[in-house]
Amino acid sequence: MKKPFLLAGLLVGAGLLTLSLAQSQTTTGTAPKVKVGPTVAAKANSPGPSATAKTQSRKSSIGKGAVSVKLSAPASFWTDEVDIDDDGTVEDTQFLWDAQRGVLFNYREDDFNCTNGKPETGKILMAIYAKGNQAGRPVGSGWYVVGLNAGQCAVAKEGTFGCRFDASGNYTECGAAVVNNETGELDVVVAKP
Repeated sequence: MKKPFLLAGLLVGAGLLTLSLAQSQTTTGTAPKVKVGPTVAAKANSPGPSATAKTQSRKSSIGKGAVSVKLSAPASFWTDEVDIDDDGTVEDTQFLWDAQRGVLFNYREDDFNCTNGKPETGKILMAIYAKGNQAGRPVGSGWYVVGLNAGQCAVAKEGTFGCRFDASGNYTECGAAVVNNETGELDVVVAKP
């Protein structure tokens, strides 16, 4: 029980978490659910652009505002029309391949579900671990973070929330979350009753 509170204190103290601990305790149940389908694992096994990819360049960041990640050096960037959440609809998705960390980031504005099942739309940043990733995570596992505006998914104040998932797309940890640009990881604050 002390670990989540310690993590929250460290994140708040480091200026990485803008939510107070009290807010995170009451809002961890509001982490929206983004569908993580088999396409995600396929991208982990082949993290380069497809033959139909557009806007190929090199960038050192992906996403917008708090739903973004910055790398220490430019990396391969492209956009592609992909059904990343396997809902039958292709989404215009941005990709950033961080070969140094072994992580494929993708960003899109898409649909997700609140914990009460209500559908919403917003910014989604996802990280997928590829073979040989520095974090030592299973290939195809990863995390996502969603930016919520006040009122979305019943949150009182805007913030970022996300989940870690395993290689099968099952959620393993969800809550108030921030992207740590130093590590490229997602710091999740899970408050337990």
